Parts: sequence; C-alpha cells; structure tokens
Amino acid sequence: MDYLLFILLGVGIGVFSGFFGIGGGIILTPLLLMFGLPPTTVIGTSLMLSLGTSISGAISHFRLKNINWYYVIIFNCTGIIGTQIAHPLMIRLDSMGFAETVISVFYIALLSYFAFSLLFPAKKEIQSTKKKLPPAIVAGLIGLGAGFISSALGVSGGFFIVPLLISLLGFKASQAVGTSLASVVFIVAAGLISYSLSSPINFGIGLALILGTFLGAPIGARSTRLFNEKKMKNLLGILYVCMIVSVLSNTFSLSIIGLTIISSFALIFFFLIGKKFIGLKKKQGLSSS
Repeated sequence: MDYLLFILLGVGIGVFSGFFGIGGGIILTPLLLMFGLPPTTVIGTSLMLSLGTSISGAISHFRLKNINWYYVIIFNCTGIIGTQIAHPLMIRLDSMGFAETVISVFYIALLSYFAFSLLFPAKKEIQSTKKKLPPAIVAGLIGLGAGFISSALGVSGGFFIVPLLISLLGFKASQAVGTSLASVVFIVAAGLISYSLSSPINFGIGLALILGTFLGAPIGARSTRLFNEKKMKNLLGILYVCMIVSVLSNTFSLSIIGLTIISSFALIFFFLIGKKFIGLKKKQGLSSS
C-alpha cells in the first residue's frame, strides 16, 4: 500500500480529530475493513492511530485552554477498566467469525443515537437526567462505556464522550472536544497494549497515519474558534449520519457509496474551514489597515 496515501489520509483525520474530538478510529476502522484487513488487525492499527490523534489533538486544545482535568482523571480511571472488559470479548467473537458483524452493528446503533441527540436535542430530558445522578458518577459511567467501546471497536471513544459531555454534563462543544481528547489518551493506550500482545498490528500504516495527524490536528483544533456552538453540534451530527450510511454500505458490499458520502462531507467541511479562515484573514487585514 502507498504510505503517502495514508499520510494524506492521516492529515484529513487529524483535522477531523482536532475539530470534533474523535480519535480518528471511527473513520479509519470502516475504511480498513473495506481494504480487507482482519478485524482484530484493524482494531489494533486503528487504536494506534487513535493514540496519535488523541495526543496531538490534546496538545492543541491544552494550548487553547479547552480541557477540564477533573473529568479527564475520572474518564481515564474508569475507561481503562472498560478496555479490559471488552478485549477478551472481541478476541472470542473474532475466533467465532462474528467480530466484523458486531463492530458494524455497534457502530450503527451508537452513531444513530448520538446523531439524533445532537441534531434533535431534548432539553427537558437532559435537565431531568442531570438531577438524578451526581456529575462524578455520570462521568464515571461515561468513562466506563468509552473504554469498552474503544477496545471493542478500535476507536478512541471520543465520539462517545463528546456528545454525552454536551448533553449530560452541559459542556460547551469546544470544551467537550478538548476534554475528550485528553481523556482518551490512556484509554486508547491500554487498549492498544492489550491488542499488541495478542493480535498483529500494521505499524507501517499506523506510523504513516500518525505522522499525518500531527500535521492536521492543530488545524482542526484552531478551527473550533471559527464556529458557534450550534454549528459545531450540527456538523458533528451530520458526520455521524454519514458514518452510518458508510457502515451500512459496507455491510451490503456497496463500499463505494459510503466512501463517496464520507468524501463529500470531508470536502464540504474543509471548504467551510477554508472559507472561515479566509474571512478571518480579511477582517484582520481591514482592522490593521
């Protein structure tokens, strides 16, 4: 495989990671499955990428002061437990030939829920939920779920954490993104170590992707300042809808449809970022003159 292609893919994933708070595995896992790699290899390689994107994105958001370290500690402690529960389960499912099906079903179910919650938020339900449990317990449960999903699907767990921080704990979108990226570093590392001891990992692809993400993540992180709360939530929700279609297309051996939709969303997203940056430069030019 052409490693330059994976570096460029890593740049794009890095921008997505820095902007949306996702580790990149949510995009990479379906793509590697389309390339025909074994599910456990896909998960391990995807976790390797997620570790790189999480670190680079967290550094960028640390500079922007978007990280709540109290919740980071809670997510890491409970998330590592979740990874150790999921790992042996996925190894067992892979040996039975069910791993790829389970991954696809998991993706569709979770992405559907989060896409709906972001695009059509229910304010009254959110308020009643916040009253039932203390924030620390809610955060602990989120971390446990993120750890399980991270190790089960080969993702960082950020796509799970971000919408729940917004809906259940009242975070602003930019703070949810930064806190999520910092939280998943140890969660992903724990899952990666577990898989590296039991399954093959394509380190060449992983390193090429990580190199690209370190170039793209700072761009994505800075771009969060260019969009308001509602716009960021809508973009994240639309991304999840596109990923649902991608996974469904792959399930029915129509992967070209999924790739076309994801590529179209990426082009529109990058166009919006470019437009915002150009507008900002023009304003700065006018103010300085």
